[in-house]
Amino acid sequence: MDADPNLPYRLKPHLLLQRVAGETVILDPESGRYYTLDEVATRMIELFTSVSLEETLSAMVEEYDTDIDTVRSDLEALLESMAGQGLVEREEGG
Repeated sequence: MDADPNLPYRLKPHLLLQRVAGETVILDPESGRYYTLDEVATRMIELFTSVSLEETLSAMVEEYDTDIDTVRSDLEALLESMAGQGLVEREEGG
């Protein structure tokens, strides 16, 4: 994951992700728990795990016709929530 120093997270490697009807189901095989991401959160994570933070923010602003501050705040909240569930971890040096 190409993360900005302000958002130094990455998905834990053991997670299993599957897209279902525009949403993402995340299975943590270690705990047996599963989680779902809605369409917007799915797109955020899809972008965040494949391009830079700035590219993620720009794409979300364009695709959802919103402002960059809202997108950044929503992404930070999503990552913090996922960290609280043990789905993401801080990268080294972050």
